[in-house]
Amino acid sequence: MLPPDFENVLAHLPQAMLRVGPELEIQWLEADFARKVGVTPTPGRKLLELLEYGRSRDALERAIREGREHEGHVITVALRQLRVQVKRPREGEPPGAWLLFEPSGLDDEGAFSQVVQEIARAVGETLEVDSVCAAAVSALVRYARVRRAEVFLCEEGSQGGLRRAAVSDLAECESPEDSFDPSADPFLQALGTRRAQIGVQRGYGDAMGSIFAAVPLCAPRRTVGLLLLYKEQGASFSVKELDLWTAAAGQLAVAVENARLLREAQAALRVREEFMSIASHEMKTPLTPLKLSLFTMERRITAGQPVDLSSVLKSKRQVDRLVGLVEDLLDASRLELGKLELERAPLEVGQLVAEVVDQFRHAFDRPFTVDVPRQRMWVQGDRDRLEQVIVNLLENAHKYSSAGELIDVEVEEAADEVRIHVKDHGIGIPGADQAQLFQRFYRARNVSHRNFGGLGLGLFISHSICKMHGGNLTLASAEGLGSTFTVSLPRMCAREVRQLPPRVLLLDEDRHHEAEAERVLRAEGFEVVTVNNGNDALRNAAHLPVDLILLSASASQQEVGLFLETFATLPRARPVPILLAGSRRPAWAWEGTVLCSRPYRPDELIARVRNTLALSPEPGWPVAEELTVRM
Repeated sequence: MLPPDFENVLAHLPQAMLRVGPELEIQWLEADFARKVGVTPTPGRKLLELLEYGRSRDALERAIREGREHEGHVITVALRQLRVQVKRPREGEPPGAWLLFEPSGLDDEGAFSQVVQEIARAVGETLEVDSVCAAAVSALVRYARVRRAEVFLCEEGSQGGLRRAAVSDLAECESPEDSFDPSADPFLQALGTRRAQIGVQRGYGDAMGSIFAAVPLCAPRRTVGLLLLYKEQGASFSVKELDLWTAAAGQLAVAVENARLLREAQAALRVREEFMSIASHEMKTPLTPLKLSLFTMERRITAGQPVDLSSVLKSKRQVDRLVGLVEDLLDASRLELGKLELERAPLEVGQLVAEVVDQFRHAFDRPFTVDVPRQRMWVQGDRDRLEQVIVNLLENAHKYSSAGELIDVEVEEAADEVRIHVKDHGIGIPGADQAQLFQRFYRARNVSHRNFGGLGLGLFISHSICKMHGGNLTLASAEGLGSTFTVSLPRMCAREVRQLPPRVLLLDEDRHHEAEAERVLRAEGFEVVTVNNGNDALRNAAHLPVDLILLSASASQQEVGLFLETFATLPRARPVPILLAGSRRPAWAWEGTVLCSRPYRPDELIARVRNTLALSPEPGWPVAEELTVRM
C-alpha cells in the first residue's frame, strides 16, 4: 500500500517513472510524466509508439522482453533524447518492468565560455572568415562533447544559398552529413525563424536516430549561416544547452560579419587608392600636352604670329578627353546615388546601331560588319544613354584588338527582347576576371594601365544603364581569342508598335504643295519630316528610321540628285522606298517608280502611300541606297 503523498514526492524528482507489461504495454505512469518527458502516454498504449525507431529502441525492447536490467538512451517522438533505466520486477511480482526516464544532455557553461574564447582568439589572429569558422567548430568538438560540428555560410551562387565553410572532422569515409540538403525542414526553419531546430540524422552506420541541432548564425542585421552540431548516439541537447550554443552561434555570427565587413572595407580602401592613382594618371595625360599647346599658342599670339589650326584641334581633342573622364565620374556618382534618370521614348534599335557604327567607320580606319534584320525592332529607351553603351563597347573593341582587325556588330531578334552583339578578335578577358568586370574601377589583369587608358568605369556604367532599361549586359570571352559583349533589351509589345506613326520624308520645291501634302498625311496619322532647310534638317531627320520618301517629280535633277546623294551618306539599317509625285515620270527616274498626282488629291495620295508601305522592298524596287553590310 503506497503512502498517500507518494505522487507528490515523485513530482519533485527529476526522473519520470513508468511500468510496462511483458508485451511493452503501459500499465502505470506517474502523474507528472508528460511534463518531465514531453510525451503524453496513456495506460494500455504500447511503449514503442512513444519512441523514435533506432538501435537504442531495439536494445530497450529486448531487455524488457528478456526480463533483464538495462541502461541507455532513447529519442522520443517529440525529438527529445532521454536516459532510460530498466528495472526488472522482483521474484513473485507481475511480469514486466519499471522504467525511469531522465533528461540527457550537457549544461556546461564552462564549455560555452571556452568556445567563445576560442572564437575571439581566432578573430584576433585572422580576418579570413573560413579560418574563424574552422576555429569555432574545432572548439565545439573539443569542449561541447559533440561528434561533429559544421558551419554553413549564406552565399549567392552556392547550393541552396549555403556554402560549407568549416567542418570539424575530415575523415575520408563518407557519412550522411556529407550530403547536406539545405532544403530540409530543420535547416529552412532555423534560417526562417532564427531559432535553433532539432532533427534526427538517420542511416549513419548503426547510429539510427542520432540527433543534431541546426543553430542559425544571427548577426544583428541578417542571418549569416547555420551551425550544425551532431551528438553521439545516446546523447542529446537539453534546453539549457541549446540556449548556450545559440548564444555561442550569435558570437560566431558577429565575428563572421565583422570579419567580412572589415575585409570588404580594406578591399574598398585598396580599390580607392588604386583608383586615385589611375585617375591622377588619366587626368594628367591630356593636361600635360594641353598645357604645352596653350603655352605655344599664347606665345605665338603675343608675338603677332598666326596660330596653327592643327594646334587648336589637338587642344580640342585633349579637352574632349578630359570631358569624357569627368562625365564618366559624374555618371558613376549619379548611379551610386540613384540620380541617373532616363528619358524613355520609342527607339528603333537597328537604326541606332547603324548610326553609331557609321560614326566609328568615319572616325577609325577599321573594318566593321553590321548585320541587322529587315524587320524593325522597337524598344522604350533613352537614346543618348543606349548610344553611350554601344559607343563604349565599340571603343573597347577598337582599343583591345589589333589595328585592322574586324569588329562584328549584330542585331538579333528574340521572342521578347532585342540583342546587340559586339564581337572583337582582340586580347580577350581572363576567366577569373569576367565575374568582376562590371564593377566600378575594375580592370582585367591582362590590361596594362600604361598601354590602355581609362578609369575602369565604362563597363560599370554601361551595365547599369542596361539594367535600368530592364535588360542586361553580358560577356563571352577567352583570353587571346577576343570578346563578345551582348546588350539585351526588352522589346515593345506589338500593340504599342502598331500605334507608332509611320515616318514620311517629304521633298517638294513648291512650298504650297509641300504644305498640302504634309497636312493630308498628318491628318491620317503619319509623321512628316520636311527637308527644305537643307542637309542639316535631313541629318536630324535620320535619328529615327524613315519609312517612305515622297519626292516631287518636277524638282530639278540637280535638286533631287543633291538630296539623294546626301541621303545616301546617312546611316541607315534598311532600304527606303520612294514615291514620286507628278503628272509624268522624269527622265532620271526608274521606269517602275510609282507615281501619284500633283497637285495632290488627298484620297489618292493616302492610298498610294499606304500601298507603297505595304510592299516590302524587293530587288529592283525603287529605294534609296541601303546601308552597306560590310563597312
